[in-house]
Amino acid sequence: RDAGVLAPIDTSRLSNWVDVFPSLKTLPGSQDETGKDWFVPADWGNSSVLFRPDLAPEYVDTATEKNESWAILFDEKYAGRLGIFDSVDGVMAVVGSLIGAENAFDMTDAELEEATAMLRKQRELLRFYWTDQSSVEQALASGELVASYAWNSAVVSLKEQGVNIKYMVPKEGIWTWVCGMVLLSDRPGDEDKAYEFMDAWISPESGKNLIEMYGYGSGNARAFDMVAPSVLEELGISDPVVMMANSHFFGEIEPEVREKYITLFDEIKAGF
Repeated sequence: RDAGVLAPIDTSRLSNWVDVFPSLKTLPGSQDETGKDWFVPADWGNSSVLFRPDLAPEYVDTATEKNESWAILFDEKYAGRLGIFDSVDGVMAVVGSLIGAENAFDMTDAELEEATAMLRKQRELLRFYWTDQSSVEQALASGELVASYAWNSAVVSLKEQGVNIKYMVPKEGIWTWVCGMVLLSDRPGDEDKAYEFMDAWISPESGKNLIEMYGYGSGNARAFDMVAPSVLEELGISDPVVMMANSHFFGEIEPEVREKYITLFDEIKAGF
């Protein structure tokens, strides 16, 4: 936006804009100081722990106690049966939640020292760092893994296979990402068609299919009324307003911080 690559979006031309979750309309960077909109939130999803409740029953919530926690990914009891995403965004979000970092994407030196110690300990407990979520799904289905960092779509896949699986809403907070659309300032195409496309993408009908087929959340609140409550419950998004209010949203990692994180994470994975 600051580089002049994007153009503001006239949301009055989007008939479904009124049904987009208010919290998604005001994400950092979505609006400028004059109130102009630059981003249309289309879909969102979570990063959380996908685990086998039959293999780790102590991490199942009860009526009186919240047991779901990122801590399972650091539990020595399950050494060799844990997985985590091979990404600094993911691992720093997880460990940042557990140590209570003020900003997981720009930790203080003291926070980073604590996070590093935890990640070195975790390295010895992991079955693998993953880059392909299908490997997580296969390992959870077979029992090779007890728990792993995963996205919503894995829940849908494993449920279809009849695997006893649960997607956590950790007591330290679930992480949420948001994807959407922007307008290019030098766009060569038909502007009316661009708005028609965006409006169709944020329609409740599109949102319903997104939820049911991929397990991701729609930016349109009405879409959730079109999906069976049991499906939303399995995905952990039965009350998206409450979930987003208690969620951590992924943020930007400044280039110099990202470089520091990548160097540190590579050293940890290499055994240093």
